[in-house]
Amino acid sequence: MNNNVLKYLKEKGYSNVSKDYYSFVELWESYWKNDVDYMTYKDEYNCSHRLYTLGMAKRVCEDWASVISSEQDEIITDKDQNKKYVEKIVKELKLKQALKESTEIASWSGTCGAIIRLFNIKVVNGKLEKTDKTRQELIKVNAKNIIPLTIENGDIKEVAFVSSSVIDNKKVSYIELHQLTDEGYKISNIYLDEDGKEVFKEGVLTEYETKSNIPLFSILEPPKVNSIENNNGLGMSVYADALPQIEATDITYNNFVMDFYLGGKKVFYNKKIVGTKQVKTKKEDGTYDVREVPVYPDDVTKQQWKVVGDGMENINDNPLIHEYNPELRVSEDKDGIQFALDILSFKTGFGTKYYQFNGSTVVTATQYMGDRQDLVQNAKKYRDNLNEFSKNIVRASLLIGRMLLGEKVTEDCNVKIANVDGFLTDTESLKEQYRQEIAMGIRQRWEYRMKFFGEDEKTAKEIINDDLDNVDLGGEEE
Repeated sequence: MNNNVLKYLKEKGYSNVSKDYYSFVELWESYWKNDVDYMTYKDEYNCSHRLYTLGMAKRVCEDWASVISSEQDEIITDKDQNKKYVEKIVKELKLKQALKESTEIASWSGTCGAIIRLFNIKVVNGKLEKTDKTRQELIKVNAKNIIPLTIENGDIKEVAFVSSSVIDNKKVSYIELHQLTDEGYKISNIYLDEDGKEVFKEGVLTEYETKSNIPLFSILEPPKVNSIENNNGLGMSVYADALPQIEATDITYNNFVMDFYLGGKKVFYNKKIVGTKQVKTKKEDGTYDVREVPVYPDDVTKQQWKVVGDGMENINDNPLIHEYNPELRVSEDKDGIQFALDILSFKTGFGTKYYQFNGSTVVTATQYMGDRQDLVQNAKKYRDNLNEFSKNIVRASLLIGRMLLGEKVTEDCNVKIANVDGFLTDTESLKEQYRQEIAMGIRQRWEYRMKFFGEDEKTAKEIINDDLDNVDLGGEEE
């Protein structure tokens, strides 16, 4: 974190920012980028080598993004006057894709910030005026670029978004400051040179007020309580407490690959049947270096026959060639990798069965639903955070539309993500839903057996028909 930025914020009265916390974010980023110190090692000759790795940190973040958001989800509002505008802004901001990207950013860095910025807008007499080309864009930043300033009940109310910019071919620090006043939010654009002095950028409004308590930013964090002290109110990476488990997946996978790499057949030749030849290589100074290199019997056809020894030695008693065929530990290596993945899956909130590479076992629908209860519970918490995140983005866009773009909309509305695929429904809730639909006559009983007993349609229907045939209807005997 830039010292000039921290000094500027301290002068503004924000002196509670811990610089140390951002070192954790940088550590999580190195795992996400699959570039951590332990992945590189040196051998006895001081040559560097890199482990064969699975890159599970990024994969975990990508999977969380896939689990809690879907392209089929709909972003809807309860105000009729806003519906067309919301449909338009979802496309303009590419919001569905942005939610996935934001989830991955929040998963690795602990926090994702989203800010709506206006492009191609004029500044006239200190005020913003739209043009025919004015457009909104959603800017996503990770925890390294976020400095929370005021926090209430766990929510970030005031914040500084920090990044780099260029003015007159000189690198400067850019601070977008969001402060909540009695009149609503005030947004300030500050540029600091390398000496920490404030400079100004042409065409950028120094500050403006929205006259609204609705922020023009939104914050997304994974549903984890941050156990790191002096965390500034930022969130925690989904794998922050699973770094050893990520390392374990890489070590076991590296061992698996190296077993194959080192497990090839080796042929040891007696020195008596190995010839030599001189190889001349040119050095940088123009001189030549001559060295002897071995020539094995099977290198050239003319060496198919070799005369060795000076007596009547028995080759069978003292073999000149010996083969070595290492035994590969494929099964043990695969078990080790799978166990490491199971622990990592558990530690990152997916449950123990999320990453499975066993193609010999068939898991029924009932077993699978039972195995993923941890995933469903954690995903619902994450989904709630994502829902709030998307709501704040859309309401901020509605505010801009009404305040600056002349749209007849209101930000005073509810916005939510409508889950249309039912993926996050837990087993018991889904069972109850099926029972109700069967009672209403809109679903068949055999569908229930297929869903929760793992039966095929034919088997489920036969069992249901047998049950009906054995029901005593209480009729009188003739």
